[in-house]
Amino acid sequence: MKKIALTALALSVAIAGNAAAQTCASPLEIGSNQTYTPGANQNPALQQDLCTATNSLPNYGGIASSQRDIVYSFVAQGANATVTIDHVGAAFGATVVLMPSPCASATDIIGAGDFANPMVVDGLTDGATYYIIATADPGGPVDACGTFGINVTGTLPVELQSFSVD
Repeated sequence: MKKIALTALALSVAIAGNAAAQTCASPLEIGSNQTYTPGANQNPALQQDLCTATNSLPNYGGIASSQRDIVYSFVAQGANATVTIDHVGAAFGATVVLMPSPCASATDIIGAGDFANPMVVDGLTDGATYYIIATADPGGPVDACGTFGINVTGTLPVELQSFSVD
């Protein structure tokens, strides 16, 4: 019985730790036409708390940021979407940026948006991996954070059309 309890505890710690570990090395996958409902948390991947994250990207190319971030990824295939971010609860300057590969501090962003201005995603290279980083305003107060939600309207990643095994 003690072994089962320890295993359950280890598993719950691993799951809880993973919730805040969305970095370039382990991004959350994001898809087309995904939405969240504030408070209802219908899509937990799209509603996250930046206060549980770390500052894994201290720069976005030439833009310094001391803010915490959560990284999403997708593979472009006819990408033409609008990505909106919204704070849930207290306002903290929720922001999204779009970055091509490699996902690294030295990589320049190619798009941005905030809670007042959606980010338009288009003109991407089919088959290439891109990253959407959710963060607080890089120019805002240090360690600003809170809960945010992301809505994707349109097409972002490749979608499996058929699968067969012979």
